[in-house]
Amino acid sequence: MLGRKSIVLALVLVLSLGTVTFAQTITFWLMPNAPDAIHVPWLDKHIAIFKEETGIDVKYEIIGWDAAWSRISVALLTGEGVDVFQAGTTWNPQFAATGGVAEIDINEFGGAESFMKANLDSTTYKGKYYGVPWFAETRALFYNKDMFAEAGVEPPNTYDELVEVGKKIVEVFGEGSAIAIAGTNAWDLIHNWAIILWAFGGDLLSPDNKQAVFNEQPGVEAMNWYVDLVRLGLASKASAEYNQPQADAAFISGNVAMAFMGPWNIAGIEVDNPDLNYGIVEPPAGPAGRAAFSGGSNLVILADSPNKEAAKKWIQYLLRPEVLTDYTKNLTHMLPTTYEAYDDPYYNEGVWQTFKKTLSYATAYPPLGVWGDIENAIVGEYKQILSDYVEGKLTDVQRYLDAAAGQVNRALARER
Repeated sequence: MLGRKSIVLALVLVLSLGTVTFAQTITFWLMPNAPDAIHVPWLDKHIAIFKEETGIDVKYEIIGWDAAWSRISVALLTGEGVDVFQAGTTWNPQFAATGGVAEIDINEFGGAESFMKANLDSTTYKGKYYGVPWFAETRALFYNKDMFAEAGVEPPNTYDELVEVGKKIVEVFGEGSAIAIAGTNAWDLIHNWAIILWAFGGDLLSPDNKQAVFNEQPGVEAMNWYVDLVRLGLASKASAEYNQPQADAAFISGNVAMAFMGPWNIAGIEVDNPDLNYGIVEPPAGPAGRAAFSGGSNLVILADSPNKEAAKKWIQYLLRPEVLTDYTKNLTHMLPTTYEAYDDPYYNEGVWQTFKKTLSYATAYPPLGVWGDIENAIVGEYKQILSDYVEGKLTDVQRYLDAAAGQVNRALARER
């Protein structure tokens, strides 16, 4: 039985609860966007600043890309485990289709006009927003200045010029020395072909996203152009089986003159071959003009999170221009998604100006819940084209594209 003194103390405690402020905690999942040696201290520093400003603590976990999809999928199913998380741009619509992520009022984050269009598009599903763009990536043409000078050529402005430049480089440096490409072991193979497809006047899907159209004539021409890089000896036959890191390494080592790579590769050059004399230009133009792929990551809130308002505040903090530019230019070597962040002079100089311009016209993939099935179908047949070429069995790329289109149309029929 409680004594009189204990009862009085308990009553005082209960009456005072209304004036006590308890620190709120949210859980944040993100990927290894930078080496832990610099990533972890950066997160710890900014979480401390955020907590001091808001009283909200952030518990974070860095999850590898190989495990992230399954971890997030479980959270979407159970409604537990995380409040706000990083999602790749192609993942965001697929997660939204499950009903497990919260709808976003984009005006709480500066409005739609604050973001690069392609990255903002990647946060949408059925005309509504289910994420906030965080950082972006696109791919441009890296070239070896020393090899170009020795071959007496200039960076190509068109895809036809790239072939002609490549032939002259091969005359000087030998077969396979012109360009490194990703092949059958590249999970992101579609990113390399899509920019050529768009530049050739084609598209992946019809304007209403109801039908595959990449198997039409522009798609056939774009695929033949890619395979011709190997057929003509501009890329080595071995590269037809490369993954993307192998293609990147071939350029960074100085063995080939060109490669399509992203801003993150600059860090790789600085570490692996700092003496490499290279330049970066926009992707060449095709018959329909220049085109680029827009990728990156968004910030998404779990639909069942009890801490949505706190999660929004954390996202708003991460999008502050000084915080976002620090994260992208000093850690991730990616690109900001907000126009305001590009006021930083850093993005108006050197190679970053090239990436900024390229991102301005880049295209995101259609925001569909079945996008994963679509991408797998296209990549599967694309790999088969390259594999059959290596084995001497390739005749006509049309039948492979038609087979992929059939699979894609069946997937589109399941889109809710």
